[in-house]
Amino acid sequence: MTFEAVDRWSARAARGLCNLGVYGALPALLLLVSLDVVLRYVFNAPLHWSRDASGLLLLTTLFSALPQAWDQGYHIRMEVIYARMPERMRRAADVVSAAVAIAFLALLVFEAAMFSRYMFLTGETCEDLNAPLWPFMAFVAVCGVVFAARLLSRPCPPGAFRQGTPGEWI
Repeated sequence: MTFEAVDRWSARAARGLCNLGVYGALPALLLLVSLDVVLRYVFNAPLHWSRDASGLLLLTTLFSALPQAWDQGYHIRMEVIYARMPERMRRAADVVSAAVAIAFLALLVFEAAMFSRYMFLTGETCEDLNAPLWPFMAFVAVCGVVFAARLLSRPCPPGAFRQGTPGEWI
């Protein structure tokens, strides 16, 4: 598989994951938390499993957005310093951060895959929500693979090097 094919595949996967998080998990999280607040404080009848479900929905939302956030240049960096760097140093900083992120993601994917297998074999579930946890851990591994593919195919996100005044979003 060429870098262009990896780029096309991972770009589609990143958009799909982001859509899943933005249009699926995030609205579900909003509805669940709102419902739990109303039930808890108006009717004194909280959903005991809502904390577990909210945590899993939050995990899904955050991990599904990571690859697309990189592509759009919304990843975390020290803008105060980064904006004042010459373009060549910004490019080098992005490449170094991509290399470090790839190493971290390799470890994350490995651990998530191994832990997901363990969770499947042991039938591990949430404390209050009797739902299996292994699909969520496998989802973290999938998101890590897509993110690593985005970093490999585009270590510097598009538009990251537009000229601007210091302190302005680059």
